[in-house]
Amino acid sequence: MKAVCNGFLLDESKGEFKNDQGETIAYHSARIYNTDENRVMKVKIGGNSNALPEPQVNCEFEFDVQVAEKFTRVVYLGYSL
Repeated sequence: MKAVCNGFLLDESKGEFKNDQGETIAYHSARIYNTDENRVMKVKIGGNSNALPEPQVNCEFEFDVQVAEKFTRVVYLGYSL
């Protein structure tokens, strides 16, 4: 399911860590302030996602919302000014 909101990028984080089984887990995520709902959203940055905008620049974000039985994941797709 696709979703769109207005807002701006707060920050992004990426890195990797080792889990209990010794496997290396990589992550890439960002925090976006949603000005439509006045709240902070944490989103996953997928491998085929477009580049992120500069922080604090108002734009329209597009997401892919993945809903499952036990979790919901919001994946960043791109933005437009």
